[in-house]
Amino acid sequence: MSQDQKQEAILEAAIRRFAHFGVAKATMAEIASDLSLSKASLYYYFPDKLSLYAAVIKKITSENEKQDEEDLAKEKDPFKALVLYLERRTDFIIRYYNILEFLRTFNPMRMPEPLESVFIYLKKRELARLTSVIEKGVSTGLFKIKDARKTAELLYEFLDGFRASLALHGANFFPDKKQFQSILRKEIEFSLIFFNGLTIKKG
Repeated sequence: MSQDQKQEAILEAAIRRFAHFGVAKATMAEIASDLSLSKASLYYYFPDKLSLYAAVIKKITSENEKQDEEDLAKEKDPFKALVLYLERRTDFIIRYYNILEFLRTFNPMRMPEPLESVFIYLKKRELARLTSVIEKGVSTGLFKIKDARKTAELLYEFLDGFRASLALHGANFFPDKKQFQSILRKEIEFSLIFFNGLTIKKG
């Protein structure tokens, strides 16, 4: 087995254990045991649990990346594309809830370096997706705006602030599954109002 294959096997084993038992309860020793590896071999690829967790986040967020972007590209209606974008995001969170809820243990304003670099990448990706959705409306003459990127940044910041506000007023930094469905409905409602504000009124 090559080094790349072994690293991939470690990530798959970590995903299974994190998803089943939760990240806090899973240990590096258990993941090594699942693969019949020594702990030393596991630590050769990932020096600590945090670096392994960051690699898992990067892997699961990139799994359906191409498919999601293709589906967004196919949807020509910016309103429907926006709803699709928000639904896919929520579906992902619920699917990997036991892995993602470990994020509640970190200060969202001070993420540790291994996670910070992943989240910087994810923010750029989400901004690119929102920009492409808004550009659909611009290209068809539905929206009248000067800069699709800046408009996407504004929407992103409002959505991010909305989620942060809910977290501050809730019992936990990371909501439960039912709360995410409620958040999705509110995100869609707000985002559609936002898009309606961009729409050129006729008549």
